[in-house]
Amino acid sequence: MLKSLHRFLFRTAPLKAPLKAAVMPALAAALLWLTPAVGSAGAQDLPYSQGLLWQVQREGGGPVSYVLGTIHSTDARLRKLPPQIDQAFNQSRVAAFELIDSQQGNDKMARAMRLPPDRRLEDILGPALFQRTVDAVAPLGVAAEGLQSLKPWALSLYLAFPQIELVRLSQGEPAFDSWLQDQARQRGKSVEALETMDEQIEIFNGMSEAEQVAMVTDMLADHENIDANFNRIFRAYLKGDLSVAMEEANDVSAVSDVEAAERFKARLIDDRNRIMAARIAPLLRDGGAFIAIGAAHLPGEAGVLARLAARGYSVTRAY
Repeated sequence: MLKSLHRFLFRTAPLKAPLKAAVMPALAAALLWLTPAVGSAGAQDLPYSQGLLWQVQREGGGPVSYVLGTIHSTDARLRKLPPQIDQAFNQSRVAAFELIDSQQGNDKMARAMRLPPDRRLEDILGPALFQRTVDAVAPLGVAAEGLQSLKPWALSLYLAFPQIELVRLSQGEPAFDSWLQDQARQRGKSVEALETMDEQIEIFNGMSEAEQVAMVTDMLADHENIDANFNRIFRAYLKGDLSVAMEEANDVSAVSDVEAAERFKARLIDDRNRIMAARIAPLLRDGGAFIAIGAAHLPGEAGVLARLAARGYSVTRAY
């Protein structure tokens, strides 16, 4: 379905089991960076594509809140918050994230990623594509039999992440979003979720098997470029430049099924932008809210920030 599902992953030994609970909540978050913005304007024209932290308050003044765009990575540089972000975080009374990390949520995602007992992944992908998948994940220590119980979309767990990300997770390094949640608790913030695990699971379970197979095919086709693509996106993110990621997202030249990509983008980005903006709005009324969501939700006329502006909020770049 997507040309390079692994391009925008902005969530020891080798992975001995087909699923790792610490990684699963990042899957949906990672995909936020990976979906082509089919038919959208050039990235350079997108509003809110330059900047990571945005001050939000009612037009004409009022209590201040902040929205931070995150990237789903374990890189330690992310945990050295710039002063502007650190100060906004400290001043907040409540911190909201897409999901709240929990073992219950991890377990629910793990169950959702598995096929019924009478089905095998190889029968869905076919022998050739299954073998290509086995070869791609072999460096992670995942054997063929460890994949057989997974739905095709669950392969994103392995194919969307540079190997170093999975290694660092297995060594106990937190993904940026998880670290922010821990920090919020340590700093005495109330922590809230904008979505439920059931809602995120339905995004993927709503895909047909044909769409899932096409997605795996596209990921494997570009798998050798995963590190280079991720590093380029990551460097741009550190500079607050989301246009680099969006330019990649707009490239659908090798997408197997553009119509399927449009449907997936609607579920993964557009619908969730609308829902999250509606759920963020009540948190802004009293100010003091710090909202941390995947940065791919920020830019564009249909992005969360533009939707908040349409609700009468002034949105100003703070970093």
